[in-house]
Amino acid sequence: MSTLGTICLFRAQQHPQGVPHHARRSNRREGDIWRARWSDALLATEEKPPLGSHLVSQRRGFRHHGIYAGDGLVVHYESAVCRLRRGPVEEVPLARFTLGRQTWIRVHATSRFCGAEVVRRARSRLGEDRYRLLSNNCEHFCEWCLQGEHRSYQVERLLGLLRQLLRVCGRTDAALRPDGGGFFDRSIRVLRALPPRGQHVSLGR
Repeated sequence: MSTLGTICLFRAQQHPQGVPHHARRSNRREGDIWRARWSDALLATEEKPPLGSHLVSQRRGFRHHGIYAGDGLVVHYESAVCRLRRGPVEEVPLARFTLGRQTWIRVHATSRFCGAEVVRRARSRLGEDRYRLLSNNCEHFCEWCLQGEHRSYQVERLLGLLRQLLRVCGRTDAALRPDGGGFFDRSIRVLRALPPRGQHVSLGR
């Protein structure tokens, strides 16, 4: 068996569900855009996640995502939305990723790649500097590393809510402006042009 295969087998035997047995479960609902999924495991202080874990850390108004690369390091797409600043894919200490805030280990029902391969994929994009909030953010990056799918559930849920809101407002707008030239009518057309929920693109890696 190859070294990579041995590492993957060891990880599966050590944490068959992808998280430490003593990790505490989040009691938050899965349906909330900004909150952890009910199945996520809260990372304890000084705890080291399994290799290749998908980490989700609380930020102001959103969740930040990264891949645990072992030895206390995390690979992530550096971003600071509140300061309108973006950065490249980088490898940083776990403490710098969490910033002392609550962090969860995201539990995936299935994973296309084992931990060592997830880390290899994450590191293959180190230095990439193409962050886009709606199309190439930190969650897009992590889902690609883990599943080979370039997608962000936060963005999909937010766009879904915006579409619903604009439909409701659009009906009122249409009643006032039957010519279809109202603000909400134009906004709905813009949102319809965006990829629907669940649709993703592959980066071909």
